[in-house]
Amino acid sequence: MTEDEIFEAIRSDAGPDVLPVASPEAVAEAEEAIGYPLPSLLRRLYLEVGNGGFGPRGGIIGVRGYDFWSSDIFADITESAVEFRTESYGRRAGMIQLLDWGCAIASLLDCRDPEGAMWGWDPNLCCLDHALFAQDITFASWLKESIGRDFADPFYDGYFEVSPRDEAASMVSTIGEEEEPCMWLPPVWVKGRKAGIWERRHLSDD
Repeated sequence: MTEDEIFEAIRSDAGPDVLPVASPEAVAEAEEAIGYPLPSLLRRLYLEVGNGGFGPRGGIIGVRGYDFWSSDIFADITESAVEFRTESYGRRAGMIQLLDWGCAIASLLDCRDPEGAMWGWDPNLCCLDHALFAQDITFASWLKESIGRDFADPFYDGYFEVSPRDEAASMVSTIGEEEEPCMWLPPVWVKGRKAGIWERRHLSDD
């Protein structure tokens, strides 16, 4: 699908929760805070479809003026952009939190890449040091995969079948326990799908 086709599909699929369109000033303000332009498709969606409330689960977060229950952590993408400038767990300047899945799980967008590389954030898998992982998929491709789909789990249907909740809970390391530094290996993703095996080792296991 071309970006125009993705745009039209998202616009026609927008539900009742889609918010009024963003102002050009609010979009420009967000881009200034990020330090990079938004991917052209996302910028167009904000200006012509709505200031958030579309995409997977109708949960994409908007720019200033966004008001939606789905974002538990950040009020809008500008707030996350500012927060990530001084982040110490991998999230960095140029990134925004694009969708909050709940349970501290999120989809992030890296605006340093003009095509918008997508990243996952899930501290439940192990610890904050390894919560961030690249998904090897662009924003447009990620959005295309969401069209006509009902995501019951974060990232893709069956996410918790790959990493069950009880297994994920057992993989959480206690923050501040210096005697047991985490040596967990993050997941390897290919084209938006997990390809590698998730592992977690601690020095005490050796």
